[in-house]
Amino acid sequence: MITARLVRRTAALLAALAAAALAAGAVGRALPAAAPAVMPLGRGLNMDIYLLDLARGVFANLSKNALWDGDPAVSPDGRQVAYASLDGGGASLYRYDLDTGQAHRLTDGTAGSGEPHWSPDGLRLVFSASPPGSRQDVFVMNADGSGQRRLTDYPGGDYTPRWSPDGLRIAFVSDRQGNPADIYVMDANGSRPRRLTYHPGYDIHPAWSPDGAWLAFASDRDGSLNLYRLPTACLESAAGCEAENPRRLTRWGVNIGDLWWSADGAAVLFWERSIGTPELHRLQVDCDIRPGGCIPQRLTHLGRSLTLMNTR
Repeated sequence: MITARLVRRTAALLAALAAAALAAGAVGRALPAAAPAVMPLGRGLNMDIYLLDLARGVFANLSKNALWDGDPAVSPDGRQVAYASLDGGGASLYRYDLDTGQAHRLTDGTAGSGEPHWSPDGLRLVFSASPPGSRQDVFVMNADGSGQRRLTDYPGGDYTPRWSPDGLRIAFVSDRQGNPADIYVMDANGSRPRRLTYHPGYDIHPAWSPDGAWLAFASDRDGSLNLYRLPTACLESAAGCEAENPRRLTRWGVNIGDLWWSADGAAVLFWERSIGTPELHRLQVDCDIRPGGCIPQRLTHLGRSLTLMNTR
């Protein structure tokens, strides 16, 4: 059984590994070209961002402070990590440079910024924010924090923006039509918002396939939170997406922290926290949904040990 004590001990072990990795030069310019995974790990409001190099089995604590740090996102070239931090009056966004080990503040805490996601060219970040006296909306800015601009301005909340692989569209979650959470897609400049899901439950965590033809997401539409995928071609059709039937990928309730596709589009990877420490899983998207099929492959065992498996 994973206990709070074990989680604390695991965090301490990761911190020790981070120090050893830094001393050995395992974090920095020696990082492999493939983008590493990142994860928040900690307890309560003391969360740090850890880099997980699956190819080499290296952990590194990137943020190292007594604050809450979360919502990490690796840049397309794998050299920078954007994340949110509660550093005073609210959440600010930071950019951590893996070459220099330096963090650069991108937004102030007054807007409650979070959920950053990189454009495919690595030049911009889309994110959610709640300026004083305003609801949560989607914003965009340059990777250095300049040129901040609001993309959505609707009643209700818009959040969890995710850039499409071609950089032309942004998927996001919204309650603008009365449902708790539906998935929408808009052009990258904020125009033409189109509704993708129509279920009266929670549809969250949108993730584009590498070719942009599919969006994977988590939903409680069948009674518990599971993974689904839906084709995006309906977004440009006259009939829209209301008649589309999402394909269910899992048959067990999952507590998902984030999800994304493998580079070849054959699988979805996701952090799942059923109890204690989040664990990384991989699920083949063409698996058989019948009982006994669609069993995700667990890639980490952070709650029990520091044993890692390669995702490739």
